[in-house]
Amino acid sequence: MKTHAQLYLSLLLVLLGSCTYYRNTTQEVVILSYNVENLFDAIDDGNEYFEFTSRGGWTEAAYQQRLQQVGAAIRSIRPVPDIIVFQEIEKKSVLNTLMDEHVVDLSTPYRAFTRGARGSIGVGIVSRYPIIAVRTLTPLTSPTSRMRPILEVKLDIQGEEVHLFGNHWRSKLGGAAATEPVRRAAARLLSARVQELWDENPDVAIILTGDFNSTPGELELQNFQHPTALFPAEELVRITEALAEDERVHYWAEEQWFAQHDRILLAPDTREAQRAGSTLNMPVFVNTWEFTDQPGSFNFFGRWEQIDAFYLTPSLIDEPGFQFISVETMCLLDGCDSEGRPRSWQDHSRGISDHLPLLLRLSLAPSPDPEVGSAQLLENVRTPPRVCRW
Repeated sequence: MKTHAQLYLSLLLVLLGSCTYYRNTTQEVVILSYNVENLFDAIDDGNEYFEFTSRGGWTEAAYQQRLQQVGAAIRSIRPVPDIIVFQEIEKKSVLNTLMDEHVVDLSTPYRAFTRGARGSIGVGIVSRYPIIAVRTLTPLTSPTSRMRPILEVKLDIQGEEVHLFGNHWRSKLGGAAATEPVRRAAARLLSARVQELWDENPDVAIILTGDFNSTPGELELQNFQHPTALFPAEELVRITEALAEDERVHYWAEEQWFAQHDRILLAPDTREAQRAGSTLNMPVFVNTWEFTDQPGSFNFFGRWEQIDAFYLTPSLIDEPGFQFISVETMCLLDGCDSEGRPRSWQDHSRGISDHLPLLLRLSLAPSPDPEVGSAQLLENVRTPPRVCRW
């Protein structure tokens, strides 16, 4: 007589047929955030940057080469990601082509994508876990604004609800001080939504990820000369206490600025995040860069920057249900030079992107009910809605 495990294995073989789908077999959730650097197809839609149009010299062959190199890089990642948050993909059809034709060994049937009405590039999320709700946070700005929408998905990860936000904020091209208001506007949009979730449930599981084009230490990096979109919670507590005494810590830290809520608050650990959150009555995120010795994900003329990031609510660090394992940058195939710096595809024939991918690993407590666990196992490896290639 076959055991339950053997029956489940037989059923899985029938479901999967001749195709091989890699997935995590441990109780881990692996999330990849990757700015793939301007992945455009060869169709002129009118939204492209000039260099990615037929007049600019972009071709179908160049597009196919990019798909192959990005796909090969993602396929090489171990542990295998369960969820991928992409930045700088032109449109959803490009996202689908990448996953369905070049990363066929990852089962990611759940997908979402957003791009601004006048934008050239967007944010996409693919997942093997069910996406049960999608929301696009869209800024109300002028037609010439370069602020991009933020993609929110609510995930069902083996019964645990997680809100994942994919971000790609305005770059510093044009100067850090001159462009900071656009990043602060994005932070204001994001802050309002996470405050809403936090007010409903202070233990809500929220992950903020993507390319923020700002570092966790941006305020200090800018010598405190202007407020920044990513803001240390401890500094805001200090400002709050000073305002209560009719004092001012910085010349810009007045009541009007405080009331705008155009910042995402960061702390180095869960204790500080919880303490500051309680004091300020607002969500504070844990900066996971504090948990690695790696210098950054982007190298700007020899200087490492931590502009790609994972920021987590304390409930995802060391609470029941989820526990933080690690966060790390990765060198994929030919994606790094001899110094470990990301190698742009525009600088090297086998390069991939000017950003390193960032990988987050969380542990997930196993279900206490073995029957529920087995049913969930079958649910997670369902055949994805696409043609397998072998």
